[in-house]
Amino acid sequence: MTDNEQRMARAGDYVLGLMSEEERDRAEHDMERDAAFRDAVLTAAQHFHKLDLTTAPEPVPDELWQKVSERIASLPQMQAAETAPASPSKPRVAANARPKRFGLHSLGGRGGFAIAASLAAACAIGYFGALATVTNPQPVVVVVLDTPANTPGAIFEAFADDSVRIVPLEEFTVPAGQTMQVWTLYDKTVGPVSLGTIGAKATEVRLQGPHLPLPKPEQLYEITLEPSPGSPTGKPTGPILVKGFARQPARS
Repeated sequence: MTDNEQRMARAGDYVLGLMSEEERDRAEHDMERDAAFRDAVLTAAQHFHKLDLTTAPEPVPDELWQKVSERIASLPQMQAAETAPASPSKPRVAANARPKRFGLHSLGGRGGFAIAASLAAACAIGYFGALATVTNPQPVVVVVLDTPANTPGAIFEAFADDSVRIVPLEEFTVPAGQTMQVWTLYDKTVGPVSLGTIGAKATEVRLQGPHLPLPKPEQLYEITLEPSPGSPTGKPTGPILVKGFARQPARS
């Protein structure tokens, strides 16, 4: 594992609240001195925040906000911010200020470290506590992929964590030495991006694709037939088995 991968893994543990108290204190201490780790925490928090966008805001009990405020106020970074003179470029933020919902809606840029550290701490304490009530994450978009004969061939569900759930509706013929590869086109200037490959006999599969922007309506998804173990060019080269455009599911 590279230094950057280790840094990102540690940042993810901090944001998800998976650290012990000692580890968390050491991480917060390091954020004051290590700009690369500080940036990794912000990146991880923003990445996991995409999950927050798939759910409707819920009221937060006053008791929970009190606990969050007390935790934020106890941070050395926040105490330092309270004693430092305010400036127009780095305004002081009250410890009991409430964002619109759990997440990073109020993080408009890198700004002062005290603000970022406060938001990261709030995320570590309460974000996944609130998220724990969501037992079945909802897809951001749903896609019905049609065959060249305009019959439904597969159903896609694309989630905020860069994963997709694929349910084939028919059995595809995959010759020896070839495989089915899944693609999406979220930006024409980037071109098709591979989400992985699937077996011919799969009845249902979930793929963890690369980190991409949040799926959106009308985004193209398709499955092509490629030489095994995958396209030699990194782009679709074989015939299209099924394709379709994403739709946003109705929310109650």
